[in-house]
Amino acid sequence: MTKKEAQRFEKLLLSERERLVGSIRNIEDASRHESGRDRTGDLTSYAETGTDNFELETALNIAGSESEWLKDVTEALERIKHGNYGICEICEKEIPRKRLEVFPSAKYCVACKEMLEKKQQAV
Repeated sequence: MTKKEAQRFEKLLLSERERLVGSIRNIEDASRHESGRDRTGDLTSYAETGTDNFELETALNIAGSESEWLKDVTEALERIKHGNYGICEICEKEIPRKRLEVFPSAKYCVACKEMLEKKQQAV
């Protein structure tokens, strides 16, 4: 991978990291606001509480997924820094540029990723 290509992917990853951090922060802020709301004891408020709890749980699940994705993006930025970005962590072959353009934090080539997924499904 050329230095110019690495810089382009670094820019993509930094932008994605910024987006993810903002999204996670928004979800955390909304959940703090939601958990601090005053609840009255009428039947309508219990139904609203159930709905609110479901929405909060969904938001926290999304935040968890985005936190995992943020970890992958951060690791990809480290690989750029250390000069091994775009190299499959299993077979050590170059990850195709098309794959990196679609999934810039990719750690594995398509063949190795498919192999890992098949192993996970078998378990």
